[in-house]
Amino acid sequence: MSVCKTLRVEVLLLGALGLAVSACKPAATPVMPPLPVNTQVVEVRPFPQTVEVTAQVEGTREVEVRARVTGILLAQSYQEGALVKAGDLLFKIDPAPYAVALSLAKAQLSQEQAKFEQLEAESLRQDKLLSQQATSKKEAADARAVAMAARFARDVAAAKVRGAELDLSYCEVRAPIDGYTGRLVRSEGSLVSPGADSLLTTVVQREQVWVRCGVSEQDFARLFRGDAAQATRAKVAVLDAAGKALPNVGKVNFVAAQVEARLGTIQMRAEFTNEGNRLLPGQFVRLRLEGQPLDGAVTVPASALMQSAQGRFLYVLGEGDVAAMRPVQIEVIVGPLAVVSGGLQPGDRVILDNLVKIRPGVKLAPRAPAAK
Repeated sequence: MSVCKTLRVEVLLLGALGLAVSACKPAATPVMPPLPVNTQVVEVRPFPQTVEVTAQVEGTREVEVRARVTGILLAQSYQEGALVKAGDLLFKIDPAPYAVALSLAKAQLSQEQAKFEQLEAESLRQDKLLSQQATSKKEAADARAVAMAARFARDVAAAKVRGAELDLSYCEVRAPIDGYTGRLVRSEGSLVSPGADSLLTTVVQREQVWVRCGVSEQDFARLFRGDAAQATRAKVAVLDAAGKALPNVGKVNFVAAQVEARLGTIQMRAEFTNEGNRLLPGQFVRLRLEGQPLDGAVTVPASALMQSAQGRFLYVLGEGDVAAMRPVQIEVIVGPLAVVSGGLQPGDRVILDNLVKIRPGVKLAPRAPAAK
């Protein structure tokens, strides 16, 4: 083999060896840029405390109209759902039997009145004779006793007349209050009577309504420090379907003195003006109660909270824009906000997003806060 061929082979072998060696070297690790994050600077400020609960509307006065005498329902004199005034005629029950009973009671009264007058005159005559010593004391006393019994019998007959007049007046069933009538429970021609089946309709006032709700023990203690007097001063609003407060003005007018054991709630009631009849008795609504605000509260978005085996924590931006894990104590979570009772200081920068990608010690790039 010639020298030239030997040199070419050696060169090829050295080149192949160089390629093999370079292929065995590890690739350089790429440097990751800092993770961009949004932050919020911790501030101390008053925090309004609210709670939203399901409540039910009631009329301030809901009166059942019932039959007070037995008879055939002759007529209905109102339109269902119409506004009526106190004293308006609603129903008429057959008055004929009660008119007869009244006539009999009046006749009985006349009879007893005539008997009393006769016996009273005899008693006076006996007293006069006794003063003249023309009769005995026993006869005079007996005459007075008989006259007194006749007086009592007359009074009983007079009471029966008043009772018969009252029964006859009950044949006209009238509205007890101003309000809106309910549906007709018993139709014309029905036999009605006092008792369990006496209900004819209802009359409900809607110019003012009550909204009744139950507040949990925890929320009652948080909002009002467990003080019923403070609860009566709470701001209260009915919310529409979009969660906005209706213009109706409300005021708490009742707070229960004890916890309802079955539900674990404190019953409350608020009174509202009802212009335009927007709130209907029986309707279920959302009620928002605003209690005593927390002074000097630290709040963070609830979405920034993380959970570990040791409890809840937040990521904060430490020195050199490095992520740091900060254990925190939460007093309450209200909607999208959490009130932090311990673990944060004013000026701390809480990290709000990219939380699943963050680890303690990771370099971060905080974004500039959005212009307000």
